[in-house]
Amino acid sequence: MSNQRKLQTEIDRVIKKVDEGCELFDDIYEKVYSADTQNQKEKYETELKKEIKKLQRLRDQIKSWISGSEVKDKDQLLEYRRLIETKMEAFKVVEKETKTKTFSKEGLARQEKLDPEEQKKADTVNWIGEIIEQMNNMIDEKDLEIEQLSSGKGKKTNKNQIEECNEHLASHKFHVNKLEGIARLVRNDRISAETVDLVKEDLEYYVESHGEDDYMMGYDEEGFYEELGLDDLDVVNVDRVTQASVSSKKKDDDASSATSGSKKEKNSKKSSTASSMIPLTIGRAKVSKKGSISSNEATPTKIGRASSSTASSSTGPAPVAPAPTPKAPAAPAGGGASMAAVLKRESEERQKAALQAQQQEQARQAELLRQQQLKQQQEAQRLQQQQEVLRQQQQQAAQAEALKRQQAQQLLEQQRQQQAVQQDAAAKQKLLQQQATRQQAQAQQQNVLNVGLSGLSLGNAVGSNAPSAISSGPSQLAGGKDATERYLSALNDSFMQIPTGADNERQKSYTPRNPYPCPSCYPSAPSPIFDNPAVFEKLGTDALFFIFYYAQGTHQQYLAAKELKKQSWRYHKKYMTWFQRHEEPTVTTDEYEQGTYIYFDYETGWGQRIKQDFRFEYSFLEDSLSV
Repeated sequence: MSNQRKLQTEIDRVIKKVDEGCELFDDIYEKVYSADTQNQKEKYETELKKEIKKLQRLRDQIKSWISGSEVKDKDQLLEYRRLIETKMEAFKVVEKETKTKTFSKEGLARQEKLDPEEQKKADTVNWIGEIIEQMNNMIDEKDLEIEQLSSGKGKKTNKNQIEECNEHLASHKFHVNKLEGIARLVRNDRISAETVDLVKEDLEYYVESHGEDDYMMGYDEEGFYEELGLDDLDVVNVDRVTQASVSSKKKDDDASSATSGSKKEKNSKKSSTASSMIPLTIGRAKVSKKGSISSNEATPTKIGRASSSTASSSTGPAPVAPAPTPKAPAAPAGGGASMAAVLKRESEERQKAALQAQQQEQARQAELLRQQQLKQQQEAQRLQQQQEVLRQQQQQAAQAEALKRQQAQQLLEQQRQQQAVQQDAAAKQKLLQQQATRQQAQAQQQNVLNVGLSGLSLGNAVGSNAPSAISSGPSQLAGGKDATERYLSALNDSFMQIPTGADNERQKSYTPRNPYPCPSCYPSAPSPIFDNPAVFEKLGTDALFFIFYYAQGTHQQYLAAKELKKQSWRYHKKYMTWFQRHEEPTVTTDEYEQGTYIYFDYETGWGQRIKQDFRFEYSFLEDSLSV
């Protein structure tokens, strides 16, 4: 027993090490695929190799236990062995990817083969690039249209058209900035490709119908990208500051300055600065929680419109310079701040990736725990159903056995009655024979006595006639003496054979219940020793049970039951078997007690079995037998 306990302790210790090793393996596995450089990836791959070596040693130990016969329940060991083999397969993939060169055949073939998620992401990025290209073309068209409307004598008459074009131009630039940020978020796996599909139809409809008045009346720029949840992503804003190129190719500076002045007056409510800095915002600007945005502060949309208006009004005949595209960005004036922001964003992305990996691991563990609990519940239900079926089968078997026993008892009672009738008839016949024999013996004794008395009287007569007897001679005297002695000896013999009180009792004879032809040398009657109660104290429990169940209605059955009761066994009248407490009852009332019991199974297995959570009602307790 101590060796089994020691083995179980060793198994629990190895399983705990396997759990810790797998958790550490998963952490390093995530680091391998989130590494930025090849050196970091190789470093993490070395650590991963150390951990898989430890797990392989634990796997060899588990395999030795599985192949041995010391452990009975091997399901848990098989499960942990499969877990370690799964980690080994994952390490083989990592090792193969690390050893594969970038420009080898396998490396190039692997780059060409993309999984469905990567292909979906690439398609989404390409679609965003196409929309950006279309919007850049529309920006160029609007710039050309503004330049044509602002040139010549129509610059005053086309004032409303120029304002409308500037609004379209600002809206196009707003969408271009947003799409650039969304493309970056998709590449960094911050937004899924399925999420971007929510605005595909709206963007395509915007490209087709932005020039229609009905569409622009219902156009809501603020809620256009609300479905993507950019406010919840905590996007870091990177400001690319460019100096607007101001060129005067036309001679009409006064008109352009007037137009610029009017534009500044109209856009003064939207922007608090009149500088020529054009901010390009990736994502949606975060609103401070300390207070609401004042009238001097502008949203990214308003800044785009104001800056575009300012740039367009300060260029003279060519009022608006083409906006810089993502393919050729201008050199940032504040490069240090931009790089710091980018590094901060990358560090936050790593932290969020680690947090997401931890949350995924926790979710996976929770799912495994839930599955184990569900499995345990199903197993408990299955065991309960099996116990219910077994209980029903036992009840049916007990009822059938009770019916069978009742029939056997009835048959036995009939046999006993027949035997009793036969024994009574035999006893009566024997009694009659004895009476006849006794009467015959009494008659013979009476005859002998009469003869003796007659002899005595003859002797007396001889004595009275002494002179004649003497004269008759000594021969007659000797003959009378011999006859008297014979009579007296016969009388003594009859007194020796006189009946006693024991002759009135019926002679006990053993009749087997199930006669069977056996060798004549076998004992034909039970030994008288079994009538002694002291012998039953020396018998074992199985022998007592055998006598109790196969010597029904005899003195031996009574003695066996009495000895079983001395050994703390109690007879259950409903189930007709013997029960004994295995431990103290958990519930005790005036009507019953409930706990774990040992009962003797005489129907199916002929052995002692344990019954847990059994209710022993006192009404079924046989208590008439005193010990």
